[in-house]
This record gives sequence, C-alpha cells and structure tokens, in this order.
Amino acid sequence: MIRRLILFFTLALIFSGCSNTEKSINNEQVTQSINESTFPADNPPIVGDVTDEKSIEQPIKERLVKHYNPRSVSDFEVTNCSKISKTIFCTINFKVDGKLHYGLVHAFPKDKGWVIQTIDEGPEIAVPVALQMTVGNDLIEENETIEKPFRIYSGYIHDKRVKQINITTTDDRMYVIKISEDQKQFLYVSPRKEEKAKIVALDKDGNMIYQQ
Repeated sequence: MIRRLILFFTLALIFSGCSNTEKSINNEQVTQSINESTFPADNPPIVGDVTDEKSIEQPIKERLVKHYNPRSVSDFEVTNCSKISKTIFCTINFKVDGKLHYGLVHAFPKDKGWVIQTIDEGPEIAVPVALQMTVGNDLIEENETIEKPFRIYSGYIHDKRVKQINITTTDDRMYVIKISEDQKQFLYVSPRKEEKAKIVALDKDGNMIYQQ
C-alpha cells in the first residue's frame, strides 16, 4: 500500500512538471488586454479622426498612461498600421519603468472617429522574434457588426540579423515580409480564416534564425 502511494505521488509530480513546462513553451509571450471598462458597450468613447490614422496615436498612449501611470510610461511608438475594410490594427512599443513592452491595437470607426477596442501588450521576452497572433470572425464598422474572418500576424524583432519573415499557412499559402534595416516590428493582416501558421525568420542569406 505504501509503495502504491509513493508511486502515485511520484507520477503526480512528474505530470505536474510536464504540464507547467508545456504551458511556458506554448505561451512564450504573456500579454494583457487593456480595455476600457467604465462605459456601456453601446456608448464607447470616440477618439481621433477616422480620416487621419495618426490621430489614433495619442488616445492609445493616454490609455496606457492611465493603466500604468504618467511617470512610468515613456518612448511610446506606433510602428505599423493596417486595415481590413475600415477596421484598423496597429503595432506599438513603449517602456514601463525603463522595460520594453510591445503589442497590438484593434480599433474600429464610429461617427467619424475611432473606438479603441483592445490593446494587447506585454513585456519583452528573450527570443529573436517575439510573435503575437490574433484571430477573429467579425468586425465592427460604424454601428454594425459584419461577418469577416481575419488573422493578424505581428511581432517584435530583437535580432537585427532578421531580414525576412515567412508565414506559411496550413493550406500552403505563404506570406513573405521583408524587414528593413531599422525595422523593429512587423504586421501582416490577412482577411481570411486561417487556423494555423508556421512562421520562420531568416537572415539576409536565407538562413533560418528562428521559427514557431
């Protein structure tokens, strides 16, 4: 009986360790979603000017400052913006108490301005390319929701040797993203339903640096 109990607890510890390892491997970047929760869903704050993409930058920064605090947030940047129909997605990076954070913003148009739907961001992680992927099945435009599948591929590039990102989907489509000399982040917006993708980072000679 004692031997059985010892065997049971040993197996429990082994499986517990495996579970924690799998969780840390499969969730390389821990992100948090900074969403406005102080207003009714049918009456969101409208910011900026929908005809000017740069007008969304200050409201995003203000949301981050409100979430953290004015003294801790610095070096804020919006590095890429791309649209599906009228909905906009932006990559951002900034520092919190000197530590780098990066993420993805999702906003939609309403009454000639923007409604910031989500800001998904997190601190840097020690990998050559920190990847973030978002998927959805519908978009909000003005005062209606339209059925429109999408998948967003974005990431922060830590390794300056990376000059190309190849994204291969399960149906054998490939997207190739060229990385310029000083480019920090990349963003590709696919207006398609894609369940999975393999992402490979290459150097200027086509040698693989990182994959996920």
